[in-house]
Amino acid sequence: MECGSEFLELVNHNEFVRDLDSQGYRIDFIGGYFAIFGIPYLDSSKQLKHGDWFSPVDLDGWRIDPPSNHQAWFRGQRPCNETGAEIRLGGGPHQLPIVDDIVADHSFSFKLKQVDGQLRNYVSFEEKVNSYLDMIVSPATSAFPEATPLRAIEIKAAKQSSPLQLPDTMSAKYNINDISDKLRGKSVAIVGLGGTGSYILDFLAKTHLDRILLFDNDKVHIHTLYRFPGFIKNAIGRQKVDILTEYYGGIHAGIEPNDEQITAANLDRLKEVNFVFVSVDDAESRGIIVKYLAESGVPFLDCGMGLTRSVKGLNGMVRISGIDQAAYENIVGTPFLPTQKHAEDEYRKQAQIAEFNALNASLAVIRFKQHFELYDLIDSFDAVVFESCSLEIDRSGNTQ
Repeated sequence: MECGSEFLELVNHNEFVRDLDSQGYRIDFIGGYFAIFGIPYLDSSKQLKHGDWFSPVDLDGWRIDPPSNHQAWFRGQRPCNETGAEIRLGGGPHQLPIVDDIVADHSFSFKLKQVDGQLRNYVSFEEKVNSYLDMIVSPATSAFPEATPLRAIEIKAAKQSSPLQLPDTMSAKYNINDISDKLRGKSVAIVGLGGTGSYILDFLAKTHLDRILLFDNDKVHIHTLYRFPGFIKNAIGRQKVDILTEYYGGIHAGIEPNDEQITAANLDRLKEVNFVFVSVDDAESRGIIVKYLAESGVPFLDCGMGLTRSVKGLNGMVRISGIDQAAYENIVGTPFLPTQKHAEDEYRKQAQIAEFNALNASLAVIRFKQHFELYDLIDSFDAVVFESCSLEIDRSGNTQ
């Protein structure tokens, strides 16, 4: 059902209605009734069902006044509680045409009680809606935790024809759909799902990318959780690619886990994507991967970070390098793109450095989006290094 201009007027003039719409309730204003579609409820057999709730509204212009009518109507069976008994909502069987193709089956007559037990009128339309929703929905979500009244989310997400499981309302709000759409049909790979790689995934999972391929054959350890975004329960001992795919699958359906390490034997796996993020901590593996990508013409960014101890504390640096063969040839084997095994540094001994992982990933994703023209780029460069001690950024080379 498409919402009409009258509904849009309600949204524009009533913050509560606007909030319901932005949360993902499937609401409308039809036939003079405020409608909420797809409300989960339990039937007498304690099975999960979905019904539609309708209420008359008192309008002052397009602003909704406190309701003069405590009644509401419902399309569906009588909602029940966890025992299968009907919820005490008053009313009874009552067919009411809302519009030509929508007819309610039952009326409700439910009021709240004052402290002294006396029934009272609703003080606002918001209170009426929330009271009915709580009575009808709570037993259903208690029995079926995955049940939700937010049915518009799935519908709006499907309309955007994207792997995103949620509608991209922010791009629409700021009128940048044309910019966000530049990633449609594109695929990327993330090689290495440690701290930096997992933050890269966190950012990319909120884009319209078609596919996000993950490559890592390691398991989650305790120290891993200190570097992942957020906190993922029951992750220790499971494969990184599996737990991250499951975790981010709720927002992006195009994530593909590959429980394997990229080596000289399977480099061709990276040829099928439009861009590769390399976030491995082994210089020799890095050298093999980025050389292949540069020679194959696959755009890439290599990410690196490190810590050194000073008298007072730690100095950290993060680095992004590459994007094409010219950049690779300019900086390979230098500190901007190290490909030889190096001595152990403080980074190897520090697990709780999520802020550096996040910054490293942020720089990489910004540069990635510059490559696909979501962000402006004045001139290209081979590498960028940020140092925490001075809060300065050093750029190397210019490929234009």
